[in-house]
Amino acid sequence: MVPAQPIPRRLWRAAACCALAYLACFLLSIVIIGQPTVYEGQEGIEHSFVQGEVARVFSGGYVLLVGYVALLPAMVFLARALGGHTEMGRWAANTALVAGVVYVGLIIGSGLAPGAAALWGINHGLDLDTALAVNNVRNFAYFVAMPFTGLYALGVGLSALTAGMLTRWIGWGGVLVGAALLLAVPAAGVGVQYGMPLWLLWWLGISVSMLRHCPMAEVPGGDSIPGNASVGHH
Repeated sequence: MVPAQPIPRRLWRAAACCALAYLACFLLSIVIIGQPTVYEGQEGIEHSFVQGEVARVFSGGYVLLVGYVALLPAMVFLARALGGHTEMGRWAANTALVAGVVYVGLIIGSGLAPGAAALWGINHGLDLDTALAVNNVRNFAYFVAMPFTGLYALGVGLSALTAGMLTRWIGWGGVLVGAALLLAVPAAGVGVQYGMPLWLLWWLGISVSMLRHCPMAEVPGGDSIPGNASVGHH
């Protein structure tokens, strides 16, 4: 799964740029459409559907779509780069890879698409109750997708620990973040919503770690080599 030679640093940087593009698109979509919420209430949803500017909302949705398309290669790269050193690492990396693909698929297919369909429908003759029902698919897609972010973070974190690479932010950080994300759905049930901010913050740290990583200085156990402060534990 992992090449015998270290992965070129330019690929680590390319993956980091993909992750940063995802973060930038996510924030830009918030600027365009506003803060995404799950519990908007009947009045809030009616206001956004009936009085919302279709072109503006669709533009923000497209920016977000581009962000998730950029995230996918970053997720694939990270799982492949860290997995393969041990059997456990391969297992964790492959699980993370599948979880990442499922997550992006759920967000795009069950989140963005129904939301766009509801907005388009309400502005083209669809009754409000039906549009709200379609929009609820988007709301619940968020909760369905959230555990897969936890599974991805946990898998990547275990892969990093078994490989002895990037063990701080991606390794132990991934394990802790993954556990927290797996608990995000029941936490939201009692009014505590932290899943998406935590997910975005973790990816910001991952981007910095990949930009700083020096593959040629990798040694068993993930220790850094003198003169290469950017390697080992990030």
